[in-house]
Amino acid sequence: MSWKCPQCGVEGLGDALTAHSIEAGGCGYSKFPAGVVLTSAAGGKELALRLPTMLGQSVLRTLDPVGSRFASAEQFRVDKSAARGGWVVHNVSHATNPTYLNGASIAAEGQVLKAGDSLSIKGKYLQLSIRLLD
Repeated sequence: MSWKCPQCGVEGLGDALTAHSIEAGGCGYSKFPAGVVLTSAAGGKELALRLPTMLGQSVLRTLDPVGSRFASAEQFRVDKSAARGGWVVHNVSHATNPTYLNGASIAAEGQVLKAGDSLSIKGKYLQLSIRLLD
């Protein structure tokens, strides 16, 4: 299904979730995802986030009781970034075990989440897939 910019009317952009540039005929409008859904590989339980949220062991336990044992009380933060055009995941520096995005450490400034990404603890515990809400 083709996307049409509600601000300037440009149609047919491949990735409507990121800003289209003025140089390419767009206006710079960014269709911001309404939220992020985390889905556990262990059982398929889901958690929808529509507000900036700090996630830790107590909440992650609802998704994966076994994998969440490796999470700290505060493990990672997910928040909106208009400047970066999406939802951003941030590691919490005082977490015992680091959170990984797609099997690699999360950059210090955080990283924008895309549909199909995966979050985990140390790359092997608490496997969570990412879906973006329109």
